[in-house]
Amino acid sequence: MKKNVDSKLLLGLIIGGAVGAAVGYLAATDKKEQILDDLNEVVGKVKDGFNSAISKYKESRSSHAEDIENAEITEVK
Repeated sequence: MKKNVDSKLLLGLIIGGAVGAAVGYLAATDKKEQILDDLNEVVGKVKDGFNSAISKYKESRSSHAEDIENAEITEVK
């Protein structure tokens, strides 16, 4: 159990360091605005894709529910 906790702590430290380095790079660079605009564009595309996938899932789910409601119930002997 302790080994699992230690590995999670190490992973958290590595991720935190990477995020810190990225923030430091963005704060120090002259092209900060361009990088942030590009990042916002990518985030927007990911958000649109996620919303599209959720919509398709909801449509599929409601379609299956309608199929079940419209199905004829037959007696099993």
